Amino acid sequence: MRPSNDRRRVSAVTAGDRRVAIVTAAAAGIGKAIAMRWCREGGCCVMADTDGEGLDAAVAELAESGAAVCGVAGDVCLREVANGVVERTMTEFGRLDALFNVVGGSLARNVEEISEEQWRSQIDMNLGSVFQMSKPVIPLLRQGGGGSIVNVASTAGILAENRCSAYSASKGGVVLLTKNMALDFARDNIRVNAIAPGGTRTPRIEGFLAEHPEHGSMMVDLCAMQRFAGPDEIAAPAVFLASPEASYITGAVLPVDGGMTAGVTFRAFEAV
Repeated sequence: MRPSNDRRRVSAVTAGDRRVAIVTAAAAGIGKAIAMRWCREGGCCVMADTDGEGLDAAVAELAESGAAVCGVAGDVCLREVANGVVERTMTEFGRLDALFNVVGGSLARNVEEISEEQWRSQIDMNLGSVFQMSKPVIPLLRQGGGGSIVNVASTAGILAENRCSAYSASKGGVVLLTKNMALDFARDNIRVNAIAPGGTRTPRIEGFLAEHPEHGSMMVDLCAMQRFAGPDEIAAPAVFLASPEASYITGAVLPVDGGMTAGVTFRAFEAV
């Protein structure tokens, strides 16, 4: 899908000295939460998503609060769309300070079950989107004197998840690509970090739980805090990593998972 040109900025506020970010998968869930928090903290935002209707609604919601935002509908896994998002950013705001790579999705298939097409789709979505968006953004950040890229990985990229072969492989790739880019571009004052969310109540998860209410308590045994995160609990550390307060942090992968990757809790030990 090519980027849409009819989703114009619906706020008259211009960037000026305000910091500008691109957020992918911004129509809902973690991406929307990041865009909302970025704007609440005074930034301007270009929101990208394949869901055009959802994107329009999210852009309108932020614009009503006075935020300077615009939306680009399209699949940023495609080079022409990714380039179009970056071009639109410069046309609308004339600067770029941060990129949040949020696009992702999982598929419950082990290596024996997954088709080659499904495998490639998962790798392209979760890892390829980070490459496609980062490639045109890095030169602009360099020209502007530096900036920040924050990639949304997953606890599945740190600890493997059963029957999620391509998802775990691709999110593990995001973890190491983050570290690689941090090394390569530190001299350009470009910081690259990642967050690794655990179970988060995004629309996808809410839909799953609606269909399978018996799994509503799954986080009790999966993480120390025994609950799902809300999207804004993931957005807060992501925006922090792109802020001046994180100026000496690069190459970090921050688990935001309620303690899921901290270790294993043996309930039997607590009764001893």
